Amino acid sequence: MLKSPNGLIYITGPTGSGKTTTLYMALESLSGRQVNISTIEDPVEKNLSRLNQMQVHPTAGLTFDSGLRALLRQDPDIIMVGETRDSETANISLRAAITGHLVLSTLHTNDAVSTIIRLIDMGSEPYLLSSALVGAIAQRLMRKVCPHCGKVTGLDEYQRAFAGRDMPNAKSAVGCPKCHGTGYSGRIAVHEVLYVDRGIRKLIADHADADTIKKYAIENQGMKTLKEAGLDLVEQGITTMEELEKIAYNE
Repeated sequence: MLKSPNGLIYITGPTGSGKTTTLYMALESLSGRQVNISTIEDPVEKNLSRLNQMQVHPTAGLTFDSGLRALLRQDPDIIMVGETRDSETANISLRAAITGHLVLSTLHTNDAVSTIIRLIDMGSEPYLLSSALVGAIAQRLMRKVCPHCGKVTGLDEYQRAFAGRDMPNAKSAVGCPKCHGTGYSGRIAVHEVLYVDRGIRKLIADHADADTIKKYAIENQGMKTLKEAGLDLVEQGITTMEELEKIAYNE
C-alpha cells in the first residue's frame, strides 16, 4: 500500500492499540525516499528526522482541518493526519488523496471494513471514496504468554466452539516471579488488512453494506479477520484464548 503514489490509507482500532506506532514505522520507511512528508498530530508523540511535523492548537485556531488546508498549500507528497475526527477532516483528506497526495490517518472503528462505512457516514461520497481509498488496516495488541510459566492446557468446550476447531497446543497464563504473577510478558500486534482492489471499488461505488464487502475480501483476497489472525497466535502458543476473547467476538 505504501508504494501507492497517491490515495488514502487508514489504520483503525481503539485507543491504545498501537495505531500511531504503526504509522510512525510507515513514515520512517517512506522518509528514505526523496519526498516531502508533512504531518499534523495531536500531540506529536515522536520526533522523526526528515519529516515536517506540526501539532494542533485548537485555542489558536489550529485544528486538524485548518492545519490540513495549510499543509496542502506547501505541496507535500505524503501527509499524515494523526486522527480523522470529523467530516471536514475526512473530506479534505479525501480531496487531497484524489489530487495526487498519499494520505495516512487513523480512525476509531472495530474492523477494517467498517472504515468504509464510517467515512461514508461522515459525508464522504462513495464514488470519490472508491477511487481514493487504497486500503484499511485494523489493529489490536495482545499480551504474549510468559515463556517461563505458560502452560499447555488445550481448549475447554466453550473455547473450542469459539475457535471452531481444537487446539491441543493452546497455552494458559499461570504467573511466576519473572512475569510478576501476571502470566504474560510483552505484547504482539494482530492485523486485519483490507486492500481496495477493483471489486471493492465497485462495491463501494454501489453502496454495498459492510457484510458484502467483508465477504468479498475473505473469498477473493483471502483476508484474515482479527479473530483468525488471533487464533493463529493462540495455535502457536504465543498468546491465550483469554486475550483473544478481549479483541474478537463469537459470530
